[in-house]
Amino acid sequence: MSTRHALVICGLAAISSAACGWLAPQEPTIISVPLTYHAPGEGPRPNFSPKGTQVTLTSVAEDLVLPAGAIRPAKEGVVQVGPNRDSWLKVLATSSAEHPADLTQLFIDRNRNGQFDDDGVAEVATPSQNAKTRAWWSSFSAIEFQVPFADPARLAPYFVSFWIVREDGVPAPDVIRYSRGSWRSGRVTIRGVPALVAAMDGNNDAVYGPGDSWSVLPASVEDAEKTVLSHTEARDTSRLMFLERDGEAADIVLAFRSFAPDGSAVEFEIVDLPVTKVEDRLPDDMLADERPRPRTTTPFTWEHDLDAAVAQARASGKQVLIDFETTWCGPCKTMDEWIWTDAEVAAALHAGFVGVKLDGDIEKAHVKRFDVSGYPTMAMVDPSRGAGTLVKKVSGYQSSTQVLAFLK
Repeated sequence: MSTRHALVICGLAAISSAACGWLAPQEPTIISVPLTYHAPGEGPRPNFSPKGTQVTLTSVAEDLVLPAGAIRPAKEGVVQVGPNRDSWLKVLATSSAEHPADLTQLFIDRNRNGQFDDDGVAEVATPSQNAKTRAWWSSFSAIEFQVPFADPARLAPYFVSFWIVREDGVPAPDVIRYSRGSWRSGRVTIRGVPALVAAMDGNNDAVYGPGDSWSVLPASVEDAEKTVLSHTEARDTSRLMFLERDGEAADIVLAFRSFAPDGSAVEFEIVDLPVTKVEDRLPDDMLADERPRPRTTTPFTWEHDLDAAVAQARASGKQVLIDFETTWCGPCKTMDEWIWTDAEVAAALHAGFVGVKLDGDIEKAHVKRFDVSGYPTMAMVDPSRGAGTLVKKVSGYQSSTQVLAFLK
């Protein structure tokens, strides 16, 4: 076929550019980037971590021979990491002669043979008591183990920290929690723009896939190696990534396609979408609608004793609004700064409510009574009967508009 005939076919039939490969070459739109394993101590690290994953512990059989130095109570559980049951890890948490009330030794069945006496020494924790909650914490930090994958057969390192919390005056709990500490990163040049790529396991299962976190950032950004691993840049894989180019109005838009299950590579696509990073990330700014709203000049006063608040509300004919919070809850602090100080919200509270703030780490009886499972949680209570009757509740961060709707 002549060049002239090929031009006619490509133009009239509108077939793919691959079929007309002799034309000006186009950069592939599908990009695969190898990712390298990292753990704390090897440079920049993510400034966020997934929530702890809970592992149920059960007491071992009375006739089980414990590893040297371990004493009862002794409890075992299964850490579900990796692609299948064969990759899961058994753990054994035991007390020690130094700390007989707490689970302070952690044995990990690293070779997955069902035994705990041939995997090296135990991880050891020294329990410490929280000054506020009085709970005892045993932390096992910086633990690395290998997770097997197939096709091809390989072992992928994974870095985690475990912790056990025992309430003061009660026996050792039946739960241990852990959270990942490792991540993956790589470098690539996309349409002339050097970029950094990062990936983070979002659910502590050691398998990378949809729903985990990814991030792509121009290498020219100030402190890019840290920023690419930050909560301000990383997003769920359902979200787009953007590369800004000097002198170009349009961003390079990237859409996630897949991870290698062990996190050793990520594949994404350059897509033609008329959206910028600023436009895409605008809905992520929870305070965009709050900043322009007027601030109250008469702050709402919160009580800290529920019984006293119920009595006060009963006498004044008002409802009770309980704000369950903790000192470590970020959204709680955001609501303190922006929502409860909103002029319209404060006015609604003054008009119809007695407010009481309860620390969920301390007021455990009230947490149980109102079935609080996360923070913040707002509960509206009718004080007309007894200690007050729950009218409704809502959990999670609430905007000013959402709070006003809840108060109605």
